Amino acid sequence: MHMATIVSFASRLAILCVLVLGVSVFPGRAAQDLQRELVPGLDLWTQQRKPAPYWDSKEAMPDLLSRAARHREFIEAGVPVEYRSLTSPYPAATKVIDDGRTLYTSHCATCHGPKGLGDGIAGRDLTPSPALLAHMIQRRQSVDEYLLWTISEGGARFGTEMPAYKEILTEKEIWQIVTYMRAGFPVAGETKQD
Repeated sequence: MHMATIVSFASRLAILCVLVLGVSVFPGRAAQDLQRELVPGLDLWTQQRKPAPYWDSKEAMPDLLSRAARHREFIEAGVPVEYRSLTSPYPAATKVIDDGRTLYTSHCATCHGPKGLGDGIAGRDLTPSPALLAHMIQRRQSVDEYLLWTISEGGARFGTEMPAYKEILTEKEIWQIVTYMRAGFPVAGETKQD
């Protein structure tokens, strides 16, 4: 039993040496590798690697900065006190999703598009462009309190054209829209009966 552990450790160490140090276990192999020509797109293991560019907010375009401002505030300070710890009281039931679809279509789709892809007619000339809700809704920061805050307060504070809906929609209606988005923006008839 003890010998098997030693052999396993030795084989792992040999693999580590090959990967980290570039030590070749095959005689003459290192010389062949040095002579091999790099062919772009052919062999991913021989591609020259460049470090990923560092995103510097000082060099970012203004529309990217305004798009990121809400996310940054959420990460650093959370949502305003009046939205903290609020969660949707509505289950993903057909009636709630259908009501959310109706509200989303009449208030959100013109900018964010019918499937939340930011491709609505009214959003084409906006800078920054409307959020890609279909992708954003799947991200970790898209917790209920964040979504309620975003829809209720809009984006004027962050330099976007997102209107504040707290005076237009009730909290219940905003939660219905959130439920519809979380359901994946289904078209009428796609949701199952509960």
